[in-house]
Amino acid sequence: MIHIAICDDDKPTTEQLEDMILNSSIYRTEKLDVTIFYSGESFTKAIQHSCHFDLVFMDIEMEGISGVTAGHILRADCDNDRVQLVYVSSHEEYHVQLFDVQPSGFLKKPLHQASFEQKLISLIQNIKRKRQRSKPRLLPINQKGIETLVPIRNIMYLASDRRKVILRTTDEQLEYYSTLSLEESKLPSEQFVRIHQSYLVNFFYVKQILARRMILTSGEELPISEKQAAAVKKSYLKFRGSLIE
Repeated sequence: MIHIAICDDDKPTTEQLEDMILNSSIYRTEKLDVTIFYSGESFTKAIQHSCHFDLVFMDIEMEGISGVTAGHILRADCDNDRVQLVYVSSHEEYHVQLFDVQPSGFLKKPLHQASFEQKLISLIQNIKRKRQRSKPRLLPINQKGIETLVPIRNIMYLASDRRKVILRTTDEQLEYYSTLSLEESKLPSEQFVRIHQSYLVNFFYVKQILARRMILTSGEELPISEKQAAAVKKSYLKFRGSLIE
C-alpha cells in the first residue's frame, strides 16, 4: 500500500488532485490510499509523532501554517527524508524557499491529467525502488523457537507443504512453519516470483523457462501453473532487462 496525502486549503484543488489519482492508470495496478488535509495545521498535527505517508502533494500558500512551513516541520524529523514531497502552486517564485525542504517536484496550476499522471507514475516507481533497497538482506525464519537468518542471495526457491515452508538454498534445505504468502511479503518482489500456488522462485537461479515448467541452475524442474504462466514470463523478461540496464 502506498499512502498519499493531499494538503491544500482550496477544496476544488484537493478534489481535482484526488480525482486525478483515482483516474490514473497506476491506480488500477497499485494499492493507493489517499488522505486529504485542508490546512497546514491539520497536516502537521497528523505527522506530529510519525509520518506514515509515502507521498505528499502540498499547496504553498495556505492560511495559517503555509506549505513551506509544513514542509520544514515534515523534514525536521530525519525519518521523513524518505517522504516524496511535491508542491502544487500557481506561483513559481518560491523555488529558492523550497530548497531546504528537498522537494521531489513542483506542479504548476492549473493541473492537467496527462502531465500529472506521468509525474505520479515516476514518484510511485521511486517510492517502490526505495522500499526495495531498504528490504533486509537476510530472511529471518523460526525453527522450533530458534531464529535463523538466511542470506536472501542464497535462496533458490521456497515451496509450501501443508502448514510448512520448505526453503531451498544453494547448499541446504530448511523446513519451518509458515505460509508462502507471508514469506513472499518479506522478499524483494522483482526478484522472487510466485510461479505456482506451491512455489516461490528466485529469478537469479532460473536457467530456462518452458511452457509449463521452469529449469533452475541446479537442474531441478519446478511446475508453472497455467494461471501464472504469462505473468511469470513477463516478470522474468523484466528482471533480465533490469540486469542489463
